[in-house]
Amino acid sequence: MRVSSNQVLFSGLNAMLDQQARLNKTQLQIASGKKILTPADDPAAAANVLNLQQSLNITTQYQENAGYARIRLNTEETSLSSISNVLGRVRELALQGNNAALSDNERGSIALEVRQRIDELLALANSRDAAGNYLYAGYQETVQPFSVDSAGNYSYNGDNGQRFVQIGASRQVAVGDSGADVFMAIRNGNGAFTVREDSANGGSGVIDPGFVADPAAYDGDDYRIVFPIETQAAASLSFGDGNGNDTLSYSLSINGTVVYTVDEDGTPASTLDDLAAEINDDVPATGVKAYVADGVLYLANTTPSATPIVVTEAMSGGSDGDDDAVSGYFGSQLSGATAPSVDQAFGAGDADFYVVEDSSGNMEGSGAYKEGAQIAFNGIQTFITGAPRSSDGFTVKPSRNQDMFTTLNDLADALEAGASDPNGKAFLNNAINRALMDIDRSLDRVNEVRAKVGARLNAIDAQESLNEDYKLQLESALSGLQDLDYAEAITRLNQQQVALQAAQQSYVQIMGMSLFNYI
Repeated sequence: MRVSSNQVLFSGLNAMLDQQARLNKTQLQIASGKKILTPADDPAAAANVLNLQQSLNITTQYQENAGYARIRLNTEETSLSSISNVLGRVRELALQGNNAALSDNERGSIALEVRQRIDELLALANSRDAAGNYLYAGYQETVQPFSVDSAGNYSYNGDNGQRFVQIGASRQVAVGDSGADVFMAIRNGNGAFTVREDSANGGSGVIDPGFVADPAAYDGDDYRIVFPIETQAAASLSFGDGNGNDTLSYSLSINGTVVYTVDEDGTPASTLDDLAAEINDDVPATGVKAYVADGVLYLANTTPSATPIVVTEAMSGGSDGDDDAVSGYFGSQLSGATAPSVDQAFGAGDADFYVVEDSSGNMEGSGAYKEGAQIAFNGIQTFITGAPRSSDGFTVKPSRNQDMFTTLNDLADALEAGASDPNGKAFLNNAINRALMDIDRSLDRVNEVRAKVGARLNAIDAQESLNEDYKLQLESALSGLQDLDYAEAITRLNQQQVALQAAQQSYVQIMGMSLFNYI
């Protein structure tokens, strides 16, 4: 085959240009440190590089999110620690104020510090993060969550939302807690029920916060512990019509209101339960309720009062004063001649018996009152100390939500009210006992939230470690696909340089060849 001179020249030139192109590519790879300069170099590897780079960018964003979450949670933890300190100090002040030796002025000074602590608590509840957003406003991060009006009423202006941040492909972490959950929705009392004295109590009784001894028996109803007055009533009513030609009538009145009437031709109440039912039909008018326990009829004011309960038994219908007579339920001997009406007063002395009634008025328990002795009913146990008066009462109601500010404000009010007599000291002791229980519930809530914050911080630590490991794997895989092997590339560069130089020298020699040199 014959090859023309032009073919030889162009063939050699093209070979040198190809070699230069390969040398230039190798030089660019060394300069960039990448072995894939364009997708055309390795389409499959280039696609994998893009996928890996996207995964790496997403993981890097997760790490940034985790850093933001850590800062915000650390800020919340700091504020919760301060809130715990405030509540702990107020608890100390409550115990200090419960000292019977203190004067009203000294308690007023304690109340003043409690008021200052309420202001401090309000400031902490309105804490902000580094970006200026409120920590405890829920989704309403730009709205101040807590405010107080001129009447001293505290309100929550946020919502119940809780923001989450993505810190992993399948992991989110809450970066805050709503103020409603931290400060407002706290069960008062012992968490199951709360006890309270009647505001009209006249004695010195102090009730213990109590506890649920048998959860299966506790039904969550409202109860009232009452100290009724014992009577000598008997379940018998007798008429004595001496001449046999009269129809005698009997009437029973409580505090001036007739509650029961019957004549000798009728069927009188024959049990104490029936008599108590007649009396209780008129409780709204008389303000007196009857109880029957262990064969004894007791009476009690529905609202504690020092005014005696007046029971009036009266007879009517007789014509012969000497022969007509009635023997009443309460032992009154009624005579048409000398005593057609008899009043008996049941005064409010020291209590010696108690009854427990539910929200429907049914008796759930009773017994002799002994200071400090357990009062147990329907799974509940409590006790009362001091000397309650007859008709005094205490309520036992299911716990409800109460905010921290109300708890502290009630304590300050109680300390400011003073305690100059045994009755006043009993009210103070009851109020402080409630405050201590409510403060403990508040501390429990703060500790619960702090535990959650700590768990989230631990979750962030764990996820950050996983993210770092994943990033390392991605970077390793990415390096294997696109990073240049410098030793191999430099060796290849040298080989290509030698090849190019040889091609150039051979081209020069071929260019010098001519037939005329041999003629």
